[in-house]
Amino acid sequence: MNYSLINVSHERNGLVDGVWLQDCTGVALEEAKKRSRDTERANSNRIVVAVVESLNYSSSNYTLRRGMKRLG
Repeated sequence: MNYSLINVSHERNGLVDGVWLQDCTGVALEEAKKRSRDTERANSNRIVVAVVESLNYSSSNYTLRRGMKRLG
């Protein structure tokens, strides 16, 4: 599967708003969740990272996205 990691700016009812951090291509959801926790830990837990369905960017796009369903 393909997932994206999002730096969460706001969360409500399982939906997140945030900015794309990186893609996780060809990994299981559990591996994407592990990568999100590792990213939070690497940033001293000062950021919240969510796993969402792939945003299918062909290049980096750091615009704020709204209403994405949090998978992990």
